Amino acid sequence: MRNPLKRLALSALLLTLIFGVSHADQGFRDPTRPYTARIAGATPAPRFVVNAIIISSDRRVAIVNGRRVGIGGSVGAATVVAIEKHQLILEVDGKRITANLHDGTARR
Repeated sequence: MRNPLKRLALSALLLTLIFGVSHADQGFRDPTRPYTARIAGATPAPRFVVNAIIISSDRRVAIVNGRRVGIGGSVGAATVVAIEKHQLILEVDGKRITANLHDGTARR
């Protein structure tokens, strides 16, 4: 392989293959995967599972995500605002969220 033109062409081809393979998967989405919309900078809403609510004449307690909390207590980043018969009202970042007993859903 004494021809410098062949050597240059082979080197260029080799570099193209190396850089092409290393950057091949960037920017492409798997066509067999379902599309999921994402909002830039958005974080998923926290999940609050109210397992039990205990209301007596002198206190209100709820079991949320397996932990006991009272009014004013915290569950993650949320603060318990009210405990009612079948639901818990929490406040997260200034927004009120209602979590239903045994439902596992939170409504804003």
